[in-house]
Amino acid sequence: MTGQLPAPIAAAVEALPEAERFAARMLLSGATAFERGHPMVAQLGAVLGYDAAALDALWRQAAAL
Repeated sequence: MTGQLPAPIAAAVEALPEAERFAARMLLSGATAFERGHPMVAQLGAVLGYDAAALDALWRQAAAL
Protein backbone atom coordinates (compact mmCIF):
# COMPACT_ATOMS: atom_id res chain seq x y z
CA MET A 1 0.00 0.00 0.00
CA THR A 2 1.57 3.27 -1.07
CA GLY A 3 -1.07 5.90 -0.39
CA GLN A 4 -3.92 6.88 1.84
CA LEU A 5 -7.43 6.76 0.44
CA PRO A 6 -9.60 9.88 0.59
CA ALA A 7 -12.34 9.54 3.22
CA PRO A 8 -15.27 9.04 0.78
CA ILE A 9 -13.38 6.31 -1.09
CA ALA A 10 -12.29 4.63 2.16
CA ALA A 11 -15.94 4.63 3.30
CA ALA A 12 -17.02 3.12 -0.03
CA VAL A 13 -14.43 0.37 0.35
CA GLU A 14 -15.74 -0.36 3.85
CA ALA A 15 -19.23 -0.74 2.37
CA LEU A 16 -18.03 -3.55 0.08
CA PRO A 17 -18.43 -7.18 1.13
CA GLU A 18 -15.69 -8.09 3.60
CA ALA A 19 -14.06 -10.56 1.20
CA GLU A 20 -13.46 -7.75 -1.33
CA ARG A 21 -12.16 -4.99 0.93
CA PHE A 22 -8.48 -5.95 1.08
CA ALA A 23 -8.17 -6.24 -2.71
CA ALA A 24 -9.98 -2.93 -3.16
CA ARG A 25 -7.70 -1.13 -0.69
CA MET A 26 -4.56 -2.52 -2.34
CA LEU A 27 -5.78 -1.72 -5.83
CA LEU A 28 -6.82 1.82 -5.00
CA SER A 29 -3.97 2.84 -2.73
CA GLY A 30 -1.21 1.70 -5.06
CA ALA A 31 -2.73 2.49 -8.44
CA THR A 32 -0.99 4.81 -10.86
CA ALA A 33 -3.79 4.53 -13.42
CA PHE A 34 -7.46 3.64 -13.28
CA GLU A 35 -9.37 1.76 -16.00
CA ARG A 36 -13.02 2.65 -16.58
CA GLY A 37 -13.79 -0.97 -17.51
CA HIS A 38 -12.45 -2.49 -14.29
CA PRO A 39 -15.31 -4.25 -12.46
CA MET A 40 -14.47 -2.48 -9.20
CA VAL A 41 -15.18 0.92 -10.81
CA ALA A 42 -18.86 0.05 -11.24
CA GLN A 43 -19.02 -1.52 -7.80
CA LEU A 44 -17.47 1.42 -5.95
CA GLY A 45 -19.34 3.86 -8.17
CA ALA A 46 -22.63 2.30 -7.12
CA VAL A 47 -21.69 2.60 -3.44
CA LEU A 48 -20.85 6.27 -4.03
CA GLY A 49 -24.14 6.86 -5.86
CA TYR A 50 -22.80 7.00 -9.43
CA ASP A 51 -24.60 5.27 -12.26
CA ALA A 52 -22.86 4.27 -15.50
CA ALA A 53 -23.54 7.65 -17.14
CA ALA A 54 -22.12 9.54 -14.17
CA LEU A 55 -19.01 7.34 -14.16
CA ASP A 56 -18.56 7.95 -17.89
CA ALA A 57 -18.80 11.70 -17.27
CA LEU A 58 -16.30 11.44 -14.43
CA TRP A 59 -13.84 9.61 -16.70
CA ARG A 60 -14.27 12.24 -19.44
CA GLN A 61 -13.57 15.02 -16.92
CA ALA A 62 -10.53 13.20 -15.57
CA ALA A 63 -9.19 12.66 -19.09
CA ALA A 64 -9.36 16.38 -19.68
CA LEU A 65 -7.08 17.17 -16.72
